[in-house]
Amino acid sequence: MTRHSMFSKHARRLVVGGALLAACTFAAAQDAPNPEIGKRLFYEHGCYGCHGFNGETGARDLVGTGSPIIADEQTFITYLRLRADQAPVLPSTRMPNYPVEALSDEDARHIYAYIRTFELDAPAIDDVPVFRQILESAARPYTP
Repeated sequence: MTRHSMFSKHARRLVVGGALLAACTFAAAQDAPNPEIGKRLFYEHGCYGCHGFNGETGARDLVGTGSPIIADEQTFITYLRLRADQAPVLPSTRMPNYPVEALSDEDARHIYAYIRTFELDAPAIDDVPVFRQILESAARPYTP
């Protein structure tokens, strides 16, 4: 084997090794969803409009419900994609669709990571005296 062919062989190994390292680094960057990016996207895509700012104050709670939609990342993304055939882009009462053209899988993973940071902190009904009074008065028969 000549020196040139040995050098070429080692050079090819370095190039291939470098390409593999770059691919792994890129894949690792994509595999690490960032809740901070997800928070920005949550607001940019208007998710807070129905789900509130903490996932428990909107028309559709995300925390404390045991919703299978947020059970895992892949189910969440699949739900977003399936919605594309079920809801208009600007719905009045239903969640909008999010085809991959509107929200990439990477961005959906960031949003999911942000949603997973939500913690249920609403007080129990019994811990809110005024609310309990309203419920009790609503249960009593009306007397004019």
